[in-house]
Amino acid sequence: MGNTIDVLFAYEPHPVKAQEITRVGLTPISTQADGNPLELEEVHTKDIHLIIVSEDLSFFAHEHPEKTGKEYTVDFTFPFGCKFLLYCDVKPLNGLPLVIQKKVDVAGNKRDVQRYQQDVLSRSVDNVSVRLDVQDLSAIRVTIKQGEAVIPASSLGDYLGAKAHVVMINVDTKEYLHVHPMVHKDVLVLHSAFTATGLYRVWIQFLLNGLLYTLDYVVQVAELPGQGLHGHHH
Repeated sequence: MGNTIDVLFAYEPHPVKAQEITRVGLTPISTQADGNPLELEEVHTKDIHLIIVSEDLSFFAHEHPEKTGKEYTVDFTFPFGCKFLLYCDVKPLNGLPLVIQKKVDVAGNKRDVQRYQQDVLSRSVDNVSVRLDVQDLSAIRVTIKQGEAVIPASSLGDYLGAKAHVVMINVDTKEYLHVHPMVHKDVLVLHSAFTATGLYRVWIQFLLNGLLYTLDYVVQVAELPGQGLHGHHH
């Protein structure tokens, strides 16, 4: 199925330099209708979710470009020099949601490349700790604690119309997965359809007591969920 939608990116100033404010312009277009601008539907309270990561997936940012005339713009400061990947998560009017991936080379001081080898399933900030239970990869359970007390998912604030925003990207292929955080019996559960084995970087964002937390993980997918049961042919 050929993709009939693209998002044109423009950077001002260009070439892009680290540590300097760059105005990123995004124009969603239909590649069929002579490049006509495309109307977008609001998803999770925003027209565009722009995820910006460094190529090694060590750096993550989640931006919401705002409409200015025919395009959307956001001011962004790339933190260091390297290739950055930009994932533009949009839903065309009456269409299906899709993610358009772009790259941009950013000049400036480089940083050591991070390599991920194993699971990182627990993270804490201040006295908030968040742990992933990956026994069932198609339904990853998230336990949030403040000190020793478990925080029920219902007491999280609404962030972008949900209890959490979650992004997963495959370390090797850089494929971006749509993840739908749901609440089951007051536990946050991440339903994700892994398409490949390997390591995934996972970022979870949620509001607790009015503060936005962004925590990052590494999840190893040894075999795809639902396929481990078929090895018993005699």
